[in-house]
Amino acid sequence: MATDPLAVRFGQRLRQLREAKGWSQEELATRATLHRTHISLIESAQRSVQLDTVEKLASALGIPPSDLFLSGGAPAPTTTLKDRDELERLLPFVREFQALTTKHGIDDVFQDNGGKLLQTLILLDLKKLPRREGNDATDGKGNEYELKTVNVRLTKSFSTHHHLNPTIIKKYRAVAAWYFSVYENIELSKIYRLTPSQLESFFKGWEKKWKKDKKDINNPKIPLSFVEQHGELIYPLPKKP
Repeated sequence: MATDPLAVRFGQRLRQLREAKGWSQEELATRATLHRTHISLIESAQRSVQLDTVEKLASALGIPPSDLFLSGGAPAPTTTLKDRDELERLLPFVREFQALTTKHGIDDVFQDNGGKLLQTLILLDLKKLPRREGNDATDGKGNEYELKTVNVRLTKSFSTHHHLNPTIIKKYRAVAAWYFSVYENIELSKIYRLTPSQLESFFKGWEKKWKKDKKDINNPKIPLSFVEQHGELIYPLPKKP
């Protein structure tokens, strides 16, 4: 009988990982092309493990071989292992999503609301502009637009710019329109359209603050309530009577 402490820890760890999968010793043995008795002897630390066996077990469990040598005394990471399997299943779809966002000029689907920006661009038939002063876009006629998003589960106001100054405000005034996309977590519920003239009270207030403090303003907000009250609902389109 093996008395090596490493063999004991390895056996405990293997049992935890197997049980976290909900597998019997026989099922793990089948997946690893080993005999069930072999699995039983390893888990009870009655047999030393060869390197090729470690590789077979790790491959069957879908983990790096090094994970089999972590402490066997820790609680079985059931959720972690299942989540890891689910992540591996979903990653190809995330990569496809990223390929689509890259096509539309967005480098990272997870950064700066990239995925939500993509949805707005496609629905409104707009093209993202390359510069990074806000989520700007253009249409086929060369008109420029400001795009904003909000997740109402987190906040009730739209962010603007982390270094707002007269140059940015001038740009805000020059666009053809602002589009405000309202989300509930990742689900788009509404898009509103406002003209710069409808937002002039904000522009004047920000200008006044900048002149007073003589420094850039850190991300002033536009309340969702204002957008809902004054904006034109363009998505979803109102149902015809």
